[in-house]
Amino acid sequence: MKGFSATNLASAAVVSLLGGALAGPVQAGAGDFYVRAGVSAMDPDTGSESFSTIPRSGVRLDSDVTLGGALGWFVTESVALEVSSSLPYSPDLEGNQRLKDLGIGNIGDVKYVPTYLTMNFFFQDTSAVTPYLGAGVAFNKFYDENAKLSGLDVNLDSTFDPTVLAGVELDFGTPVLVNFDVRYTLLDTDAKFSGAIDETVEMEIDPVVFTLGVGYRF
Repeated sequence: MKGFSATNLASAAVVSLLGGALAGPVQAGAGDFYVRAGVSAMDPDTGSESFSTIPRSGVRLDSDVTLGGALGWFVTESVALEVSSSLPYSPDLEGNQRLKDLGIGNIGDVKYVPTYLTMNFFFQDTSAVTPYLGAGVAFNKFYDENAKLSGLDVNLDSTFDPTVLAGVELDFGTPVLVNFDVRYTLLDTDAKFSGAIDETVEMEIDPVVFTLGVGYRF
């Protein structure tokens, strides 16, 4: 972990959403846009196949935090098309306990940028809190892999994967909004090792991303 707690972020979101001075909500209309920016914390549910030469071995990505943003367009009063992304995450690539027992713990690090295209449905009513659900596709870009073991190179394939999200938006009766959402992406990729280890293993990363942010509707 890199100083991130999903529980703390979720708690902060609840305090922010419940602590606001609630006013009459400003309902979205067809053709409206919104922009958002906030803090995104990634927590992968990750593992990999075992290396053929090292039984019960495996690699995983660590958690990380970065800044993210989104742009949305309301197709109707309740349905919005959204594009969102973030600054690069820089998670560590780590060995599992079997590799750590062999002295292979921190294998390296990698830059990771997810870009999402989703269709979101907002449960519009007269309250100040609006829940929403979404589904779509994520382009998961991996680059700048940096192996920290001498004589080892590693490369992770970039992929397109399905993604879903659930969130809540707090309306203060002004164009300014506060939102919290959780995204899950079913992400599988190949990790290609060469040099000291010459093998390709499939990784299941399946990241959950928690985002707390502010937005503006226009």
